[in-house]
Amino acid sequence: MRRRAAGDGPDRLVRVGPNAFVRGADWDAAGPRQQYVTRVFARLGRRSTSAVGSHVSAVAVHGLPWLEAWPEDVHLTVPKSQYRAGTSSLVLHTRPVAAVEVVRHGDVRFTSLTRTVADIALGGDVRSAVLVADAAVRRGVTKRQLVQALGGSLHHRGRATALRAIEFADGRAGSPAESFARVVFRELGLPAPFLQQAFAVEGHRYEVDFWFPEQGVVIEVDGRAKYEQARYRNGRSVTDVVIDEKRRHERLLAVPGVRTIVRLEWRDLWDLDRLTRRLRAAGLACAVRPLRSARGVAA
Repeated sequence: MRRRAAGDGPDRLVRVGPNAFVRGADWDAAGPRQQYVTRVFARLGRRSTSAVGSHVSAVAVHGLPWLEAWPEDVHLTVPKSQYRAGTSSLVLHTRPVAAVEVVRHGDVRFTSLTRTVADIALGGDVRSAVLVADAAVRRGVTKRQLVQALGGSLHHRGRATALRAIEFADGRAGSPAESFARVVFRELGLPAPFLQQAFAVEGHRYEVDFWFPEQGVVIEVDGRAKYEQARYRNGRSVTDVVIDEKRRHERLLAVPGVRTIVRLEWRDLWDLDRLTRRLRAAGLACAVRPLRSARGVAA
């Protein structure tokens, strides 16, 4: 066992938890989220029945998006009587979990979808909170349910920020990148755009990610997946996708009122200085001093 775990070939074993291993070939074939979920189950399977997978660990299991790379540590919520100092691979939380806030995946318990979003929102990171809240609302969860999941934490130091993040949630955001962009635009002081605005031109109907009508600016948040992944190409070649996008771009510019189109990628949203310059050049007035903290986006 030790020799196989130390190897580097497809037959090697990868340690995913205490006395828990998976085949190297299976590990390599899994994506980052599935790798993290595997670690979560390996760790939770050895905990007491009172422990509940929560926070980012529950985010991963529920298939919600996450803003940054999936972490190494596993998050659990336990009764206060079981609390102890966390380790480099285990983070413990103690906010009480009601029976209705627990769901089972096999023999392992996790916080429900609404409770998971509430926990992330109470953490105070508005960017992460909006990302998961948008996804939950897209699945049919209501904002009222998310607010109820905050519980009786009236004096929780993160409650005010959590409420703002939940109120800002919008299920029309079509992707994690669009959710992230919405928060960044708010940080930059931009006016609220129309989401998924539809335009009809030359017999075609196009929906754009963000539309700022007063400025005549369309913003599209693109990614490589549109060109590289088969599920987005719908049987088209990469060349066909590029040509279709070019035609779409030209037709949108022919729409009365559309003055310019700005295309952004995920990486553009992290560089506020460069992003501010691009948006100002497009005619969008950004704040002189963008809010750089991910916490406490102004209402």
